[in-house]
Amino acid sequence: MRALSLLVALVALLALPSALAAILAIDYGAEFTKLSLVKPGVPFDVLLDRDSKRKISSVVTWKRDDRVFGQEGKMAATRFPDTHYPYVKPLLASSTLPNLPLYPNAPHLTADGTLVFPHPSAPAHLSPPAESDDVWSPTALLAHQLSYYRNLAESLSVADPVTQAIVTVPAWWTYAQRRAYRDALELEGLHVLAMVGDGTAVGLNYAMTRVFPDYDPATGAGERAIHVVYDSGALQTTATVLAFYQTSRLPTPKAKTAINTTHIEVLGVAWEEVGGVQLDLAVQELLVEDFVAKTGQAAVRQDKRAMAKLLREAVRVKHILSANQESSVAIESLHNDIDYRSHLTRAALEDKVAAARALFMTPITAALADAGLGIADVDSLILFGGNTRVPLVHAAVRAALGDAADSRIAQNVNTDEAAVLGAAFYGAGLSRQFKMKSLEVHERSVYPVTRGEETVFAKGTELGSRRSLSLAPVDQEIVFAENGIPVVGVSLVNVADALANITAPNPTLNLTMRLDARGLVSAANAVLFGAGDKSGVAGALKGLFGKDKGDKVEDGEVAEPVEKVVVKFKETVLGVKHMAPEERRVVQARLASIAKHEAAVAAREEARNALEGYLYRLSNLLSPEADNRALAEFGTEKERAALGALLQETFAWLADEADRADAKTLIAKRAALETLEAPVIRRFTEWRTRGKAIDAFQAAMFAGRAFLVEARANVTAARAAEAAATAELPVAPPKYTDDELDAVAALLKDNEEWMDGLMKVQVTLEGDKTADPVIMSKDLDERGKKLQMTVLRLTNKKTPRAPRPVKPSSAAAPEPTPAEAADTADEAVPGEEMATKQETAGEQPPKHEEL
Repeated sequence: MRALSLLVALVALLALPSALAAILAIDYGAEFTKLSLVKPGVPFDVLLDRDSKRKISSVVTWKRDDRVFGQEGKMAATRFPDTHYPYVKPLLASSTLPNLPLYPNAPHLTADGTLVFPHPSAPAHLSPPAESDDVWSPTALLAHQLSYYRNLAESLSVADPVTQAIVTVPAWWTYAQRRAYRDALELEGLHVLAMVGDGTAVGLNYAMTRVFPDYDPATGAGERAIHVVYDSGALQTTATVLAFYQTSRLPTPKAKTAINTTHIEVLGVAWEEVGGVQLDLAVQELLVEDFVAKTGQAAVRQDKRAMAKLLREAVRVKHILSANQESSVAIESLHNDIDYRSHLTRAALEDKVAAARALFMTPITAALADAGLGIADVDSLILFGGNTRVPLVHAAVRAALGDAADSRIAQNVNTDEAAVLGAAFYGAGLSRQFKMKSLEVHERSVYPVTRGEETVFAKGTELGSRRSLSLAPVDQEIVFAENGIPVVGVSLVNVADALANITAPNPTLNLTMRLDARGLVSAANAVLFGAGDKSGVAGALKGLFGKDKGDKVEDGEVAEPVEKVVVKFKETVLGVKHMAPEERRVVQARLASIAKHEAAVAAREEARNALEGYLYRLSNLLSPEADNRALAEFGTEKERAALGALLQETFAWLADEADRADAKTLIAKRAALETLEAPVIRRFTEWRTRGKAIDAFQAAMFAGRAFLVEARANVTAARAAEAAATAELPVAPPKYTDDELDAVAALLKDNEEWMDGLMKVQVTLEGDKTADPVIMSKDLDERGKKLQMTVLRLTNKKTPRAPRPVKPSSAAAPEPTPAEAADTADEAVPGEEMATKQETAGEQPPKHEEL
């Protein structure tokens, strides 16, 4: 079971430290990818790419030495078909050649059974360099795309690196496919928090704003809401049967408020290898047949660029036919400079793909059969995937549901974005940065995992389960297969060394296997267990006197202490050839070299654009017709001539050498011009700001003088009062010391002398704007602020208190007047008054001997 905490309205805990990294949710499709970033302070929505698209084409294309992605990469297919790599997803962990004509430069199998794509004329900056044209595996191509996705996310998460990801995968993906996806993520430094089934992710998005009936899984009491997620994508169509229900529990026995938990449980999954791409290829084939019939140019099928143009037009025509009965076709210079124009009807397309209609229906009935349910048990069928908008697919769904189609087909989720948003909610629940409502997801395995004839994890086992196997305590190698295909080998080594540490007879070896939440099978641990010996005198005596605290009683017997020794094991990936350590190192080095090259190119382009913009701006300023007359008025003839000469020289260099220059050289070229322009800019800036700076400086001087006059007057008055004060009636000392006021006076005098000396020179320069000023605004501001801060510090100084008065002694005190005596009597302490009355009456106060 995987527990989540999900809240209908996400509440970000912005006060948490930034060490909590952002999470990137990825819904990677065969044709399009959707992203979402889970991070406090970032709007919870689909991430836009650099073309402001909400869905990103799942392609990578090389335009000579540069990688391009998304829409740009897709559009480059017609110009660079040999280095255009689309539809990578279905080839992950594949050991067979693709049967669809989707790849302009098709992959091939190497001698060891690895599927690789050629890269003709690989970039020179690739390191280590390619020894042949066979460069990229599907996993490496996916890593290229993931690098682009990560850069998009980090452009929004500037302060925190994006190092964690949660991804959606088809529920029916095998161990090898899931591992290949994980390898690609790890190549880009992304840790996989979870892999969520596509249908489950849609269910998560569906459940966020809904409340479901109560149900007890243990007893079966209550009801469950049953929904089918019908996902028709580019290459596959999948149906996932989900059960939604709610449970309540008290967190503690004394708690009064129950915690309600929403559950999403996968009951059944089925799929077919049919999707929107098959429709695209059908339209393309219709167009090819029509073009050949009209022109006789059968060689168009071998023209990669022409076929790429036809496929792009086929996609456009399919979208039009989804809403219209007919669409026009127009391609300029399709093949041998022949323009192609035609039209296509929806009826012609449906006739072409009539055999595929049944394939679109099969997943619904098969998934319900897998769940042991019927159409009558389903509350609704949720449509997801862009292909569900095609009338042919929609008609197939209605046919599968029969009479219940009108009441059960639901379009209440975003058919493009529901999966990635559901995955993002899942990731938010795994993070401590968000407060969410309680929700639990129960996904199940699609294939059985076996050891020989023994079933370790049956089909339908909940992901996250463990199974302990009892084995003979000897070195051995165990092979685990998924659906009959070996996937993991576990070698138990040095068992004899572990046996030497076991004193009990007949020890057993337990190997614990896990089927984790990502659907991956692995060994958790291997332990030797030895039960205590009950025979002999020690065992008999021990049984006479009860049991130890650590013993557990079962069926009336005393459990003996158990010895445990960990056994070493080694895990090996079997089956489809996976990415070996050496291959991983090479791919990582190549990805790093490409990233370094792209960073250098980006820096160079930025420096070139900045230089080019600066040159045009400077050229306009030097023009006699320029509106801005700063250079003409504040620059000397010599300075303008030098600037103009260097400007023309830099323009010529930009045209001839800029393409080969690096960022450092481009920056140096601009710096040389800025050095010549700097004196003119300084004069112009000073001319604009010096007047206000002088006014502010004079205001500070005036305030300082006023303060000094008032402060000295206050000090004089305070000292006069202090001289007339007595010890019994003291007054507070002066607020300011002589040193403090002398410091203010010194500042005022220094500023006056400085200003008077420079002003005499500055006045003579006022008529000449090309002369360098002697009074700088910066110096005026610094001196004025220093004086201001000194005066403010003294003004805010705390006023000193008067010293405590000194009480007069009794010997020197004069005789009190009758009125003063009466006042004194009124203020007498009650205890003292009582003692006085007793003494007056001739009574002695009681003695306390004990004191």
